[in-house]
Amino acid sequence: MNRPIWFSEGHGKTLYCGRTLAISSMGISLSCYLTRKSLPSSRQITVYFEVPHLNIVNLALVGRILRIDTIDGNFRRIVILFDELLPFKPSELELLNPSFAASV
Repeated sequence: MNRPIWFSEGHGKTLYCGRTLAISSMGISLSCYLTRKSLPSSRQITVYFEVPHLNIVNLALVGRILRIDTIDGNFRRIVILFDELLPFKPSELELLNPSFAASV
């Protein structure tokens, strides 16, 4: 997917930036650069990302961190489970918009 994604522990908290690795209607995985000092202290997280559809759809979803893996040094993979399912199925978007699949 490799699309930009932002996440935060809440309004007024640090906004982190990463790249989307995979998305499903239940959750998302992303990669980002985080030091031990900058790792989110809360398991609750708000995720901000966009999905190319007929137009770009901007989403802000609340979820919880399931896992943080170290890929290399301070490069991390974070898996987030959404509190509510996405209002669409990402696999259906691939049929409607081939650029979505190309960006995944």
